Amino acid sequence: MMKLNQHIKELFGQAYILGGSPCSGKSTAAARLHAEFDFQAYNVDGREREHLNRSRLGQHPVMFRLSKMTWNEIWSRPVEQQVAEEFDFYRERFEFVMDDLKQYAADDLIVLEGAAYLPELLARVEADSRRVLYLIPTKTFQLHHYSQRSWIHKILQECDDPEQAFANWMERDHLFGQEVQRQAKEFGFRAITVDGGLDIDETYRQVTGYLGLT
Repeated sequence: MMKLNQHIKELFGQAYILGGSPCSGKSTAAARLHAEFDFQAYNVDGREREHLNRSRLGQHPVMFRLSKMTWNEIWSRPVEQQVAEEFDFYRERFEFVMDDLKQYAADDLIVLEGAAYLPELLARVEADSRRVLYLIPTKTFQLHHYSQRSWIHKILQECDDPEQAFANWMERDHLFGQEVQRQAKEFGFRAITVDGGLDIDETYRQVTGYLGLT
């Protein structure tokens, strides 16, 4: 059971939150919100290694197991298992996220961005749906932009079958995005599809419009 105090409820009620699949433009939009509106920013991706190191087998079995696996072991598993464990990973990790956020005042204006903010989790912390937006890339958009990231190729070089590992990775993220989109609808949050039809500036204007920041 997630422990929720008034401080965290108030902070999530004030925060602007960009969730959704990887490679959808969340980080770019969040950085521009931070710069334009002088919001504070919490980088959840930047704390992943720290969170993994703090995980314990008894309390965080998925996080702990993944922290000990090689890239080859991670990306060689069946895709359905990868998707299920990704959701479990973020459920376990959310207690670390909430602990990190205690450093901020409850009334701080802050932008939170990352795949970690599952709709089911934001519903539990009573996030203001008017300040939440999920970005879900199409599979074509995701494949195109993922393949341009040099650090991905370094990871794939550690896999026995890089081509299959990449295919598994992309399918996992695609299915993750579909479930996030379904959850967003279930819990009353908005989601937009990112297909490359808008350029970076147009996408950013779309995001600020949905968040009421125009």
